[in-house]
Amino acid sequence: MSQLDEIFVVHHCHTDVGYTHDQPVVWDLQRRFIERAVDLAERGLDRPDHEAFRWTVETTEPLLRWLRTADDERLARFRALEERGRIEVSAMLGNLTPLYDQAELVESLRPLRRLREEYGFEIRTAMNGDVNGHNWPLVDRLLDAGIDGFSMAVNRHWGGAPLDRPMAFRWEGPSGRTLRTYNGFQYGGGYNMGIGRDAEALAERWLPRLEALLDRIDYSPPILMVQTTHPFFDNNPPFAELPAFVSEWNGRPDVADGDLPSLRLATPTEWWEAVASCDAELPAYRGDWTDYWNFGSITSARETAIARESRRRLRTADAVEAALTAMGAGRDNRQPARRSGPAERERAWRAVTMYDEHTWGADVSVEQPESEDTRSQWHHKAKHAYEARSRSLLLRRDATAEFARRVVGPEDAR
Repeated sequence: MSQLDEIFVVHHCHTDVGYTHDQPVVWDLQRRFIERAVDLAERGLDRPDHEAFRWTVETTEPLLRWLRTADDERLARFRALEERGRIEVSAMLGNLTPLYDQAELVESLRPLRRLREEYGFEIRTAMNGDVNGHNWPLVDRLLDAGIDGFSMAVNRHWGGAPLDRPMAFRWEGPSGRTLRTYNGFQYGGGYNMGIGRDAEALAERWLPRLEALLDRIDYSPPILMVQTTHPFFDNNPPFAELPAFVSEWNGRPDVADGDLPSLRLATPTEWWEAVASCDAELPAYRGDWTDYWNFGSITSARETAIARESRRRLRTADAVEAALTAMGAGRDNRQPARRSGPAERERAWRAVTMYDEHTWGADVSVEQPESEDTRSQWHHKAKHAYEARSRSLLLRRDATAEFARRVVGPEDAR
C-alpha cells in the first residue's frame, strides 16, 4: 500500500520575462496561454471534478496585460471559470528575486487590490519558482496582502532548498505572524516524474523513489502537491493532455486498490484547503530563506546599481509627495504644468520591478554570448533599469521643486 492517498497536481506556466524568447514575444505568448487555458477549462466542465482541466495564472503581470485587450465576452468567461475554481489567479507579479526591498514588494503586490475590486478575483495564494529563496519580510508583506498560502519551487540545477522537501510548514515572519508555506519540488516536477507523458515511468520508477524520499524525511501527510508544466517547461502553454492522463491513471486497478496514489488536478487553493486538516501538525520555522540562485544581477552590475538608485529616488519622491499632500499641495491640487503625468509613478515602479525580476539572459547566452538573441534580450532587460532612472529623476525633481516653493527663506520670514 502507498503511504500517499492522493497527489495534487497544480498546472501552470513558468513565467520567464525573456530567456526562451525576446521579451515582447513572451508577453504575446502569455496572452495566448490565457486564451488557451480558458478554452481548455470550458471544454472540461463536464469531466469528473478531480480530473477536470485546471490552470493557475502563477504571475499577475501576464494577466494584467491580457486584461488590457480582453473583450467583455472573454473576460466574462475567465471570471466564470475563476469563480468555479477551474482557473486561479496567484499573487506574485512575477517570479521575483530578493533584490526586491520592502517598498518594491509592496508595489509588486499593489495590483491585487484592482484585480479583486474591479474584477472580483479571489486571490489567496502566492507562488514563486526557480529562485532559491526570498527575503524574510516577504512573509509579512504577503499576509498584509491577504495571502494565506505560499509555495516555493526551487530550481534544482543551480542551488537547493534550505529544508527537506517536499514540506508544508508555517513560516514565521519578523512580526511573529505565520504564513503557510510549501517547500515543493521544482516547478516542472510533475512532468519530470512522468505525469502527463509516461504512466509506467511514474508507477515503476518515480513513485518508488518518491516513497523512499518521504520515508527518509518522515513526511507524514497522506497528500502531496506537485507542480507541473507543459513539456516546453519555460514560458509554456497549457498542457491539454493532462485530464486524459489523470483519468486513465485513476482508472488503474493498482490505484483503485491503494497500491498507488490517485492524481487530482487542483489549484493552489484546493491544496491549501486539503492541508487545513493537518494545520496543527505543521512545523514552524523562523528566519530568512536566503537566495543564491540569482547570480545574474552581478553580471550586469552597472544596471543593477542604477535600478537600486532609481528605487531610492522613488522612495524619496513618495516621501516628499506625502509631505506635500499633508500641506494641501498634493498632485491633485497642483497645476498640470507643475506635476508629472498621471501614470509616471506606476511606470517608474514597474520598470524597477521588471528589472529585478528573476530572468537574466537568453537560454543561449552562456554558449553564444554575442548572438543576436542574447544581445536582443539583454537590451530589453537593461531598458528597464534606464527607464527607471529617467522616470525616477523626473518624479523626484517634480516633488522637490514643488516642496522648495514652500520653503520659507530669511526674507520671507521678515
